[in-house]
Amino acid sequence: MKKLAVLFMVGSLVISGATASLSTVKAADAKKPAEAKIIEKNMDLKETNKDFFAYPGNTDFRELDKDFFAYPGKGESLKALSDFLKKDTKLTKAEKKSLTKNYEKFLKARKELEATYNKMDKITKKITSNWAIEDKLDKLAGKHQSLWDKLYEKADDKELEIEDNIEFIKSSKALTDEEKETLIKAQKELDVLNEEYEELYNKVEKSTKKLNSKLNTLYKDIEKLMDKMQPLADKLGKKFKDNFGFGDMMPY
Repeated sequence: MKKLAVLFMVGSLVISGATASLSTVKAADAKKPAEAKIIEKNMDLKETNKDFFAYPGNTDFRELDKDFFAYPGKGESLKALSDFLKKDTKLTKAEKKSLTKNYEKFLKARKELEATYNKMDKITKKITSNWAIEDKLDKLAGKHQSLWDKLYEKADDKELEIEDNIEFIKSSKALTDEEKETLIKAQKELDVLNEEYEELYNKVEKSTKKLNSKLNTLYKDIEKLMDKMQPLADKLGKKFKDNFGFGDMMPY
């Protein structure tokens, strides 16, 4: 089980969080167009102890933190900005014009970002049957929970250094021969499912390659726009930041 970890980008999936391509997790090294996922082949599940069976569900990055990707709130619109700036006395007319122009581009880019994300999500769900294989993995991984716990909790440092999962199980001094056979059988079944999972991931990655590239470009565009507007946002203060997506958050 050590190397069976399947991490999701949440997406933006961001395929390849939320992006395999967005390895910085500006989308998801994840999470998933909401469904896209990232398989971390070298992750040792033993490091997560009893949680090594925890396969992520269908996480929508928008549910994690509404500010993380800087998606607009209900009050964020050009009209709302116009109304706000009419009452403001801190900015010059030129600054207000500049802010409005960039904010318009900002909202447009975010709208396009979500549309791209939704396209990736649709493609991913179709290819993976909404990641139905996760249910199989969950069921099999949890089938012998107590034995896996016993294996990992009782393993000494020398046993934990064993790379091969089957050999790791065989090395256990805590399990009986019958218990070892049970886990070896389960491990082999998990290996097969993990290979199927990886094949699905590769299909999704290939099918959404162009969209994922577009997503990365959009994130960069949004970040540049945020940087341009930040000085004026700072000048306008907390009320403006809180209402127009400039609170203390990542601009992607």
